[in-house]
Amino acid sequence: MLNRLRMYMSTGTIGGYFLQALPVAVLAVAVWLAVRLPLLKRKKVPIRWQDELLRALFVCYLTGLFSLVLLPANFWLSVYDGIFLSWWSGIGRLFRLGDINLVPSLVEWIRGDLTVSAWLVTMLVFNVLMFIPLGFFLPMLTRPKSKRTMLLLAAAVPLLCETWQIFVGRNFDVDDLICNFAGILIGAAIAFAVLRRYPDAEEAEEAEEAGEAEKTDS
Repeated sequence: MLNRLRMYMSTGTIGGYFLQALPVAVLAVAVWLAVRLPLLKRKKVPIRWQDELLRALFVCYLTGLFSLVLLPANFWLSVYDGIFLSWWSGIGRLFRLGDINLVPSLVEWIRGDLTVSAWLVTMLVFNVLMFIPLGFFLPMLTRPKSKRTMLLLAAAVPLLCETWQIFVGRNFDVDDLICNFAGILIGAAIAFAVLRRYPDAEEAEEAEEAGEAEKTDS
């Protein structure tokens, strides 16, 4: 069974990469909760389980995103091979310079240089979906006052990720840049809609108190 699992991890599919990152993401959440919950109790801070669950999910997602985007391809598979099979030689080959692609697939398709395949569509859609949670979690956890901040993050984060990938054997791909940017914007739009519909309890309480104070003054 372990051999079959390893073979699936090495297929280069979305599911294979997901399984590589899953154990690390779960471990990160366990460490986060083991440190944060006792710290809150020691400081006698009331634990708001809804917020803590949201933070734990964000830690899990962020660890997975870090593994999928900022590490060399099959990095964790090579680590697992080293731990369980003593095959450490594969890690050194993962770190190398990647390529740069500045021509969007849409332009190549219009010029007739590219045939749209199911694999290409899947990867483009996945690159959008992969960054939607980031755009959702950031406003939900940080409550930014300006949407301009999210717009800047939506542009900066994919650019930094793609630039970093060049140095770990991945490619700087303008398609990924566009799709990641779109994903963050979609996630942020959903988050802002949720915040407008269901404002934070503390913010609602402050607004209610401010309203009562205005009535008293008048």
